[in-house]
Amino acid sequence: MELLYAQEHLSCYNYEKSERPTIEKRILNKDQQWDFFSINNKVIFILKGSLDFSFGEFTNRTITEGKMMLLPSGSEIISCAKEECSILVVRLHNTKQLCDCFSLDKLLREDKNGFKPNLYFLDINERIESFVSFLDTCMHDGLKCTYYFELKAKEFYFLLRAYYTKIDLLCFFYPLLSNDISFSDFVIRNHYKAKTVQELADLSHYSLSGFQKRFKKVFGVSAYHWMKDERSKAIYHQINSTEKSLKEISDEYGFSSPSHFNDFCKIHFGSTPGRIRSKKNTTQE
Repeated sequence: MELLYAQEHLSCYNYEKSERPTIEKRILNKDQQWDFFSINNKVIFILKGSLDFSFGEFTNRTITEGKMMLLPSGSEIISCAKEECSILVVRLHNTKQLCDCFSLDKLLREDKNGFKPNLYFLDINERIESFVSFLDTCMHDGLKCTYYFELKAKEFYFLLRAYYTKIDLLCFFYPLLSNDISFSDFVIRNHYKAKTVQELADLSHYSLSGFQKRFKKVFGVSAYHWMKDERSKAIYHQINSTEKSLKEISDEYGFSSPSHFNDFCKIHFGSTPGRIRSKKNTTQE
């Protein structure tokens, strides 16, 4: 079917024209690189093909057709299509509720065995496949209204609530979960903008002591140690998954000298940045 009155849709104020639409589709050719910094939490669906990727502490991973995964905001993703790859991206502006009667933080009650957080893929089941297929068809027709996309993102949450187990959803959403989702979501979305705990506290309009107290209650560790750990993950990712020179990485993260950068890597990663990168290159050959 054709979209009726196409020009009216295209000229409408609510027609999606932003660089980061709520929903978008990407087609990657074989060996095509797709690198980006994730400002929003998002879910990517692999509709066709497979994608090699790295972000944070997760390196040299592959997601295949029929799977979806969550990418938390603040993640720098390096990826490459192993074959022609069709991808649907849904940005999650709501990280609090699956539906009006079920908040995401309730999923934490399902953690009865103390599982260890890890990268988790969900299967695109029959209902989600129908949802994605219809959405893809409408987008291909030219239906790209902002409000339509917002409704479809809400529908996606309802389908997750209805057709996936709570354990699966706990594993999938775990990077976003806490007993204070408003606060944890703020931290996840903004920590990369701050170099110190004080700067992050300033962004939140909290006093330093108030911010540190709430942070420890929500994350279970001090803000300083959490930010230090996130910084280490980002540095390891830069060394292991990007083409930046080691000097560029050292300068970007404020190391005073190459020896200081080397010492940091030995302490946190057990090896120098040069050896980490050479090991990666050897593995790829």
